[in-house]
Amino acid sequence: MSIAQTIQKNVDAMSAGRIFGYQELSSYATSPSAVIKAVGRMVSDKRLERYSKGKFYVAKKGLLGLRKPSDSEQIRSILYKNGRLRGYVTGISLYNQLGLTTQMPRTISVAINGGRQEKELGTIRIKTIITRIPIEEKDVTLLQYLDALKDIKKILDSDVDLSLKIMRGYISKLSVNNKKRLLKLALNYYSPQVRALVGLLFSDLGLSLPRSLILSLNPTTTYKLKLKQSNWPMAKEWNIQ
Repeated sequence: MSIAQTIQKNVDAMSAGRIFGYQELSSYATSPSAVIKAVGRMVSDKRLERYSKGKFYVAKKGLLGLRKPSDSEQIRSILYKNGRLRGYVTGISLYNQLGLTTQMPRTISVAINGGRQEKELGTIRIKTIITRIPIEEKDVTLLQYLDALKDIKKILDSDVDLSLKIMRGYISKLSVNNKKRLLKLALNYYSPQVRALVGLLFSDLGLSLPRSLILSLNPTTTYKLKLKQSNWPMAKEWNIQ
């Protein structure tokens, strides 16, 4: 089978509207020049549409002509590079999904292992936030929960008490291994306030905590979140007000 035939087979296996790069094509590792030429011919023949430099898609056909990739697919193309995850959605868009705010932002914030950038994608705008936390598929939800705790005072149109109760619900449903992983991520990569909130939520749920997390906090530091102490009787133990 020729390179062109192999590429055509790869493309045929992709769903319409999916954005991909050269590296996702099976022959690229061994014959990059041939793959680039074959893809170029497919673009010229209108069998493929160019999305951006080095990225392409098979256009969906609609009543008004060819359709561009969906917003979610365009976001996915930013989250992945060469087939590997390098970012995750965070910020107000995430907090809306979690039920912490009713705000619906036009700008989607993405925490990413890469450079800072802003992109207009038609109906939405993407803004990247640089993170040095290693990003793995298994950790995305946990990192999103920790980000919510990090920003809990700053979330627009929200109540800190209610937001904390909602996050307690999410954490309570995690598996034992994911609870342990959440603690490790909080200890290694997040601020003392986040670690204190994790300690409070775990204590409130009757879950055990590693001594290392407790010792990581300065006993004289106070975290002012304006919590209703009646709702969080263990808040004082974590110096949270």
